[in-house]
Parts: sequence; structure tokens; C-alpha cells
Amino acid sequence: IKGHSCYRPRRTGERKRKSVRGCIVDANLSVLNLVIVKKGEKDIPGLTDTTVPRCLGPKRASRIRKLFNLSKEDDVRQYVVRKPLNKGGKKPRTKAPKI
Repeated sequence: IKGHSCYRPRRTGERKRKSVRGCIVDANLSVLNLVIVKKGEKDIPGLTDTTVPRCLGPKRASRIRKLFNLSKEDDVRQYVVRKPLNKGGKKPRTKAPKI
């Protein structure tokens, strides 16, 4: 991860291990990694009030069938989720996984 002085990943894409202190939280911690477990009566502004669509659709044929409720006879290639690529000044393109 760029910007971290004391962490040198051994391979590309390796995740940084978080230091664990159990349930002890005090002023010395700079970052807390939290997971929302249960939804309350109010939304958290900027976090739970918006829904973000998935970046990529399914690539495996059986998962595409499951998403669109297709039968075995239907052609899966017609239902592939395409990702639009819009670069400034160029013709709009779409990108799709090879099924």
C-alpha cells in the first residue's frame, strides 16, 4: 500500500494485516475498522442511505442463469452484463467478460 512506511508487501495484491487489540479502544488508535451488523431506525448519512451498484456482473454461466432465472436452453451470452467505458473525447465502448 502506497504511503505506508513500515509495510512492504511480498507479492502484488497482498492484504495488509490489521493489528488486533481485542476490544480495547482508546485515543492512541488512529483507525478503527468496523462492520455494520444490524440496521437501526435511522440511516447513517453517507454510508447506509445510498446503494452502490456492483462493479462487475457474474462471469460464470451458471451464475448468469441464476441471476436472470434462465433455463438450460436459453443462450447465456445474450444476458452478459456489459460495463460501459467512457473516456473523454473517444467513442463510448462497453466491456464484457468472455463466457
